[in-house]
Order: sequence, then structure tokens, then C-alpha cells
Amino acid sequence: MQAYDKYTIETIGLPSAVLMERAALSVVDTMAAGDFDLSRVLVVVGVGNNGGDGLAIARILHLKGITAEVLLLGDEKNLSPANQQQLSIARKYNVKIGRNVRDFRDYSVIVDALFGIGLSHDISGKLTEAVKKINASNQPVIAVDIPSGLDATTGKILGSAIRANTTVTFGYVKTGLTIGDASKRVGTVIVKDIGIYAPEI
Repeated sequence: MQAYDKYTIETIGLPSAVLMERAALSVVDTMAAGDFDLSRVLVVVGVGNNGGDGLAIARILHLKGITAEVLLLGDEKNLSPANQQQLSIARKYNVKIGRNVRDFRDYSVIVDALFGIGLSHDISGKLTEAVKKINASNQPVIAVDIPSGLDATTGKILGSAIRANTTVTFGYVKTGLTIGDASKRVGTVIVKDIGIYAPEI
């Protein structure tokens, strides 16, 4: 899928920011159409492009008048360029962005945008702690593209993984959403077309 993203951006010429905006809108549309309590939304974001999707989701919700807060996990020095751009935009729109959460149960729904399909190592340290606390909260979770901590190819849990109620995935169903430990983590999988293209698709 990362190769498809690269082809769409570099060969077709569709800007990455456009794909990110489409991804975010598709998640927000899913939330609006589903049976979710949107009274207070927490978007948990990491430092990569999946986190950038999450920041865009929080901004769109905020502009719709929905209380949406961001929990940013990771060093801002390590943000991907797309994530940096989305963080800057979110701040200009006065989206509430924090570094810690007292109790995940204070939120009506949690959006998981911590890690995407590029994760290839075990989650550890404070990130593991956050994943475990989110799972223990028993609050509804919507995963962006794939539950954080799940290998997109093998479906193996990489150290620890988010337990989602709904996974909104982009382009097509990744193999890792259907095998291995996936059944324990993905919930309902919804596929959204955001304009990713490659000749072999």
C-alpha cells in the first residue's frame, strides 16, 4: 500500500495533502454515519503520516463544532513532513492538542491514529502503556487504516495493539486485517476509496 501511495503522489501527481484530507474526511463521514457518541472525541496521534491523518480528522471535527481533542504521543522533532504540516494547520484552527490524558474514559469515542501500515517493530515503553490504557477504558475506538500495533501484512500483534470497534481502511483491505490476530483487534472493517491508484490495482 505504501508503494501505491508513492505511485499516486509521485507518478500521478496527486499531492499527499490531498490524499490525507480525503482519508480524514472518509473517517469523519464514517463517524457521522455510524452509531457513535460524538460528544467528546479524543484523537490519539503518533509522529508519522497516520498521525497526520488523525490531526486532520481532529481539525475537521473541530470545525464541525464537535469537541475533539488531540493526544500527541512522540517527540515533535520526529514528525513526518506531512504530520508537521497538519499539526501547524490544527494549531492555527485552535484545535486542543495535549501530551497526556488523565482518564481515557472521559471521552465518548477514541480515534486511533498512532501507527499506520508502516509499523514494523514492537510497540514499547510509554506507547505500550497508552495502548493498554485505551484498551482498558472499554470506550469505542475507531482505527485509522489499521489498529496501531497490528502488522499490516501478517496480522501479528507487535508488542501490543489497539482493540478497535471499527477500522476505516483506505484503498483496499490489507492482508493483516484478515489473518493472524486481526479478528481480536479490527472490529468492523470499512473500506474507503480516497483516490489511491496504481496500475496493478
